[in-house]
Amino acid sequence: MLKNPLTWRQALRCFLAMHVGKKGINYLCGITWFLLSMVIGVANDTIMKFLGTGYSLGQIVCLRYGFATLFLALFGVRGKNIKGMFMRMPKLHIIRAIFLLLAMSLYCQGLHKLPIATVMSLNFAIPLFILVFARIFLKEKIRRDSVVATIIGFVGVYCIFEPTNEGFSTLAAILLLLSSMLFAALDIVNKKFVGDEGVFQMVFYTAIITFIFSLPFALHAWILPSLRDIVLFIMLGGGANLLLYCILKAFEKVNVSMVAPFRYLELILAVGVGFFLFNEIPSKNTICGSLVIITSTIYIVYAGIKDG
Repeated sequence: MLKNPLTWRQALRCFLAMHVGKKGINYLCGITWFLLSMVIGVANDTIMKFLGTGYSLGQIVCLRYGFATLFLALFGVRGKNIKGMFMRMPKLHIIRAIFLLLAMSLYCQGLHKLPIATVMSLNFAIPLFILVFARIFLKEKIRRDSVVATIIGFVGVYCIFEPTNEGFSTLAAILLLLSSMLFAALDIVNKKFVGDEGVFQMVFYTAIITFIFSLPFALHAWILPSLRDIVLFIMLGGGANLLLYCILKAFEKVNVSMVAPFRYLELILAVGVGFFLFNEIPSKNTICGSLVIITSTIYIVYAGIKDG
């Protein structure tokens, strides 16, 4: 009988090491972190869409990152060495905060004017921008299967996307495409500097700088939140921290271009939220497009593990 039996984590790591190798383990860990970020992102989008009917865009962004900063200050900074909290790259954090504020502002505008499934469809321009930006700015060698999976996934999005539907707004669509470009640029910046600046510092300073930048816009049209809405804003703040943390952890393990096709799964999550929370029955186009997206994603997972 073994004196020190393996824990389930050790046993799982040994199993994966035998079957997929070290690179395969890193790949699966990175994808898992990225999938968690998408689940949190859909939850945050649902809350923001609900709050958007009663509060200004500036107040939503301000309170989201205000509570995010508060969470980090209470539970994060307390356990950190104060000297280790200083920024090594202040310009980086300012650039990231500007990108994030602009992207969130444009995204919220579109989110309030279009159905959540349509918003997700338009937001899937992000993987295409990421592949281009990763090649130009990170000099990443883009794998052919990543390009194929991204294009196939976009075909699935096209099957779901129906711009002729009543309530479609061209202006909102343009704003969402611009936000997609900014989010893609933010992912590139995150990947490029995640090893130079600590994950906690990147999350903390992004939250506090974004809060400061959005505060004047919030005060311009401030509405006193109800107790229920304060709870929702607190959830948004915590979700904002977890979302960025998961993304940064993912980029520690894998290249940014490798996770691009997985963003398409966010649409399926959004459809599920609409079905279970709002009794929205997915159309035939949605079902067919989702199947295409799932197929392309399974392919890229298999290719990534095999390559590892």
